Amino acid sequence: MISVLIPVFNYNVQPLVENLLHQFESINCKWELFLSDDVSNPQYKSKNQNYIDELNLANVKLFQQETNIGNAANRNFLIDKATNDWLLFLDVDVLAVKDDFLSCYIYEMKSTKKDLISGNIIYDHKNPQPTLLRWKYGKQKEEIGFEKRKAHPILNLRGANFAIKRRLANDNNFPLLKENYGFVDTRFFLQFNQDQVSVIENPVYHLGIEDNDVFVNKTKKAIANALFLMNTNDELASRLTLVSSYKKIRVFRYILNKIYHSFYSRLEKNLVSKTPSLFIFQLFKILYLSSLDVSENS
Repeated sequence: MISVLIPVFNYNVQPLVENLLHQFESINCKWELFLSDDVSNPQYKSKNQNYIDELNLANVKLFQQETNIGNAANRNFLIDKATNDWLLFLDVDVLAVKDDFLSCYIYEMKSTKKDLISGNIIYDHKNPQPTLLRWKYGKQKEEIGFEKRKAHPILNLRGANFAIKRRLANDNNFPLLKENYGFVDTRFFLQFNQDQVSVIENPVYHLGIEDNDVFVNKTKKAIANALFLMNTNDELASRLTLVSSYKKIRVFRYILNKIYHSFYSRLEKNLVSKTPSLFIFQLFKILYLSSLDVSENS
């Protein structure tokens, strides 16, 4: 019936796995839970492997990648390993909000005629330090209400919590972009249309929120992907607010590049501070995109 697939990198798998196993105890269906570690640091790798080994369950497996292949390829690996009709993808740093989280998915899988099921992500209401930038961004961009998700199901699908029929995933793998982080999920979902998506209210908490400096560095990788998509005229580029905004002012890219190199240290200082500004974050992304554009196309 259901294969739960969890890509892993530098995170303790036990809280999520324990939560899922507890829920499966009251569910009568065929299931498997597969995890794939993308070369985590030794402390995480050994701790997670020991935990899974101690469970000693035939339908719970942790695969170890020999080289770092990135999140997209890691998910494609899990798709190849899965054997059930439905695949439920969860990020390792989430936790189900409701005790009937799996039951809600399984009910929808049995009743829907659609190919994808869209869950949702929420964040704790406390302002966390030193992860405030990622938290603020997540609250604004990723914590989307049901009606908006239903009106625009493709653009509001989240790789951290969704289900897809295995036959469809086998035919439409996750794309391998220039960088391992940034817009991979969105590019994957654009292969489908909104009539294929069932939107449900079945949230997970996003717990593994990166420190400000880590999030800034990951954002730079995402912007590199945005430029790659723009330069290759990929369909996704036209859907990205960052790219569409940048194209309107691209004629000034050399000026923007100079501004970036003159002020990037001040901008980044704000972003990694205790009071990061989302306005400055958006400005930083535009200016950084211009610097990459000038560098790669000059």
